[in-house]
Amino acid sequence: LEIDMRRHKATRSGTPLNLTPKEFLLLAHLVRSAGEVVSRAEIAEQVWDIGFKTDTNVVDVVVRRLRAKVDDPFKTKLIHTIRGVGYILIARENRIT
Repeated sequence: LEIDMRRHKATRSGTPLNLTPKEFLLLAHLVRSAGEVVSRAEIAEQVWDIGFKTDTNVVDVVVRRLRAKVDDPFKTKLIHTIRGVGYILIARENRIT
């Protein structure tokens, strides 16, 4: 998984990922926090720069859309749900430039 912050581009295994701006910000945040659980509240603050009510599912919806692009086409899944807590990105190689 490679992320180019200047060009706002991401690729996985050489395949370009066509991400929306929010999906890109979410992926970049997950990569920066790779191996650590990121709460929904933290995602809302970092990606949307606002606090969301705990009963909203907007974070979950964007995570699902991101998974469809980052994980579904590939055998190895990177984004995992920690039920009741948040999300974690687990990968052997991630690169942000």
